Amino acid sequence: MAEAALSCVSVILNKILPLTADEISRAWGVKKDLQKLSKKVEMMEALISDAKCKQSTSKAVQLWLKRLQSIARDAEIVLDDFGYEVLRQKVENRKRDKVRNFFSSSNPISFRLEMANKIKNVSASLEEAYREANQIGLHPVQLTMASADHKEDRLTVPFVDESEMVGREVEVSRVVSILISSDYKKKLPVISIVGMGGQGKTTLAQLVLKNENVTKHFDKKIWVCVSDYFKVERLLNEMLQSLREKNVETTNKEALVTKLQENLNGKSYLLVLDDVWNDDPLKWDVMRSCLLEIGGGAPGSKILATTRSDDVASAMQTSGVHHLDILSDEYSWMLFEKLAFADGGATKTQDLVDIGRRILKKCGGVPLAIKVIGGLLYSKKDASEWSKLEKSEIWNESTDIAKRVMSVLKLSYENLPSWSVKQCFASCSIFPKDADMEKESLIQIWMAQGLINDAKGGGGHLQMEDIGSDYFNILLRSSLLQATPKYGIEYYRMHDLVHDLSLQVSNNRFFNTEDGMEVSHDDEVMHLTIIGSQGKVLKNIEGIPPNLQTLYYLGGDGIMLEDILERSRYLSVLIVDSLGVTHLPNSVGDMKHLRHLDIRRTDITALPDSITKLYNLMTLKVGCLKERPKKFGNLINLRHFEFLSAMGQSCFFPGIGQLANLRTLPHFRVSQDKGCQLEELEHLRNLRGELKISGLENVSSFESAAKAKLSEKSSIQGLRLSWNGTKEDCDDNNINSVMEGLQPHPDLKSLAIWGFQGSRYPSWMVAKDHLTVLLRNLVEIKLRGLGKCEQVPPLGDLPCLESLEMESLHNVKRIGAEFYGLLARSSACSSSSSRKVEPITLFPKLSSFVLRDMKNMENLTSLAMLEIFKCGSLACIRNLNSLTSLESLYLNDCSALLDASLESLRTLSILGCDKSLTLGGFSNDLDHFPWPHSITNLVSLERLELRGWPKITSLPDQIQHLSTLRTLEIGEFEGLEVLPEWMGSLRNLRDLWIADCYNLRQLPSAEATRHLTNLNKLYIDTCPLLAERCTKGSGAEWPKIAHIPRVVID
Repeated sequence: MAEAALSCVSVILNKILPLTADEISRAWGVKKDLQKLSKKVEMMEALISDAKCKQSTSKAVQLWLKRLQSIARDAEIVLDDFGYEVLRQKVENRKRDKVRNFFSSSNPISFRLEMANKIKNVSASLEEAYREANQIGLHPVQLTMASADHKEDRLTVPFVDESEMVGREVEVSRVVSILISSDYKKKLPVISIVGMGGQGKTTLAQLVLKNENVTKHFDKKIWVCVSDYFKVERLLNEMLQSLREKNVETTNKEALVTKLQENLNGKSYLLVLDDVWNDDPLKWDVMRSCLLEIGGGAPGSKILATTRSDDVASAMQTSGVHHLDILSDEYSWMLFEKLAFADGGATKTQDLVDIGRRILKKCGGVPLAIKVIGGLLYSKKDASEWSKLEKSEIWNESTDIAKRVMSVLKLSYENLPSWSVKQCFASCSIFPKDADMEKESLIQIWMAQGLINDAKGGGGHLQMEDIGSDYFNILLRSSLLQATPKYGIEYYRMHDLVHDLSLQVSNNRFFNTEDGMEVSHDDEVMHLTIIGSQGKVLKNIEGIPPNLQTLYYLGGDGIMLEDILERSRYLSVLIVDSLGVTHLPNSVGDMKHLRHLDIRRTDITALPDSITKLYNLMTLKVGCLKERPKKFGNLINLRHFEFLSAMGQSCFFPGIGQLANLRTLPHFRVSQDKGCQLEELEHLRNLRGELKISGLENVSSFESAAKAKLSEKSSIQGLRLSWNGTKEDCDDNNINSVMEGLQPHPDLKSLAIWGFQGSRYPSWMVAKDHLTVLLRNLVEIKLRGLGKCEQVPPLGDLPCLESLEMESLHNVKRIGAEFYGLLARSSACSSSSSRKVEPITLFPKLSSFVLRDMKNMENLTSLAMLEIFKCGSLACIRNLNSLTSLESLYLNDCSALLDASLESLRTLSILGCDKSLTLGGFSNDLDHFPWPHSITNLVSLERLELRGWPKITSLPDQIQHLSTLRTLEIGEFEGLEVLPEWMGSLRNLRDLWIADCYNLRQLPSAEATRHLTNLNKLYIDTCPLLAERCTKGSGAEWPKIAHIPRVVID
């Protein structure tokens, strides 16, 4: 409670300081009152530090802290009202182009007197609270809790892939075997993973879902996070979203079932229902009947559920249950040391290892507890700190593992480095359990709630966004947040136990309600989440807390929302996530305190003009708007503006150049309309992240382009320049000069140029000399539709370039020496002289090079040799069959998945590609497999797939030396009749797939197959002779394979 009070008091200080420095406070005669209020607030900070130590044993101190929070909230409202008027005056003065008299009719004396009285009343309340503090024995002490909210050194952390599970390989295999088994007679059987909270049920289900055999067995995989909100319509909708069915605009159960029938017709699927809490069989029967109505997919469809309770599994009529075991000591240690001893963390000494192993025994093999403890000890370098944790009282609070896990989570929370980080953690509880959270959105919410402010550090001015990013990383490192990538986007979640903790530490300030629940009229509640369906969100609107600061409205209708907003004058954060909401009321413009408005996931297509009176608004997120508000430039505090393209408009938001605080602007469309020229970008110096500029055909000169001052915007990481044709009166020189004027900052990481119709590339894309490469930090370049350029740009000098994509450059016929840049040309000149030439490296980091729709490209087809070196992320090299002359392929140090299929290939060399290989489909003229001698060096190879052709009559003998192989797939070896005897040496082989080998009739001897003790699965597909001889019980080859647990013959 003391930290919550300290948070409120700090928010007040952060609001007072800029107001006391403002000219208006002096003109209104309240400057001295504000200064006095500031001193009283500072005195409260000193008292709170003492109250923190005494609150657990004194009811009087607890009541005092509660009263102080109430006073602080009143003060915050008064200061916000005053700050709003300051901003309003600035907007009005800007319109008049001169400073107005603050005693004009727009500032009636009554308002100034009222404001002065309110400030004095707050001061009096604080004075009284100070006297009460003395009476209950509180005394000012030096503040010890990271009084500097943000350290001068930036808080950075390395990231460990926490989705990687250790010690679960056997359990993954067991669950997979259950899922792909055909023994179940019941249609759409349910298999349940049961285990306590934090034990890794979700992660196990994720690993199962990614398993290669599961992917092959099921046509569709569907993931739905159920949590404790079991509503059939929501679950059906989630299924559609998991199937990538976007924009599902109905909550009607029958319509959702019909849509799912269309998606799953005739297809087998695996439906994962994660984190199920419902133990009511009747509710499950409704869900199951819908799934059966969908058709259940093709035969073999199954449901995999994760839950903490056997009762839940029973309610779902589970056909099979897998009880999750705890981690062994050694696997616990493997997980722990990945976190505690990661780069930048504690040094791995014998002392720390011994202490760490003793601490782990107290974690009971529960992964969540191990991750949290590992993340906590990462930042503690000294053995004494580790010993202190080992001797902590939390281990004595309970012998029950579940309760001990909660104690560990609480300990991690208490060890967060500052009260601000703790308040940011508590703020995460506004999201429902298992909700997907975006990093940037979280930070923006924290800003709006006053939990982060700009600060000065050793490296200069630190912006709120950067401080918030540090706080976020601390929570991630502590395992209080977990990364959950989805659809290629990085989302984050809190484990449900962690969510419980965030609500617990919020001291009743956060409240979540669902369909039909009542909201108690509690003055302490400041942040409210409403989850429901249209028409029945709340029973008692009157119960809305009077000083509500945050409202997350999920699933309700627009009428209910309007009623709630009428009672929520002091909102700072409003998030609406409901297709039932189609408009915002005009009264939203009266919400003076609003700083964060997110209506992306609604059917709102127009914003009321009154929204431009929200002078405090820092973040605005909208969907696709058909109508735009007037006077958008009035939102002078706006920092982040996100929107989908406005339909049918030549210019999105005229006058946006007046928003000097803007950091996020995804798209700017240039037009000839007033307030929509490129010069609007001139004063937006703080832009960061990604920026797309379209409509550049409306810019006609270098001078007009240069007014955007892109070269001065150092925080823009990605830039897309887009033309849509050209103006009739614009000649080639003008088009080229416009591109020259669009020179970006040297720190740019990603550049895309679309539709440029000039004939030459700008000088800023070309190295001026050996030492000057202007865009030396570029990592990615995309060129599309450059209709008049006859050459590719000189890019070989770019030292950081990793990805290059060129599409529809129809005038380019060949890639010549110019592509390699100035260094290559100078090297060529030097080599013709007698001087010794030092070797140079061109494209030193290029890992992806894509050519697409290059209609007139002539010379790549003559490529005879291709060498790929140190491309550690290379996943495959498919679709190279267009290189009809390619005879030699050299692959060196490509550690990721490799897939090579080239019909003309005669020579193959592979080094350092030690994970998985797919080879084959080579020249039909060859009577042997072009097996690289270096393949025996791949000592860690686990998967190998070979594709043959008619002339090949045997498998390469070198395979027998690949002792680590777990999966071997053989296909299209039409000349192969007998599998070699040496296959018995592949002792680690688990899966053997044989397909399309029409003349294959014999396996290795029974003695050889008996040596394959780990072989669990044998698949024979379209091998008619062998299939007949492997018939169960009667086939000649059956005795050789009878011991294999799973044999599938098709």
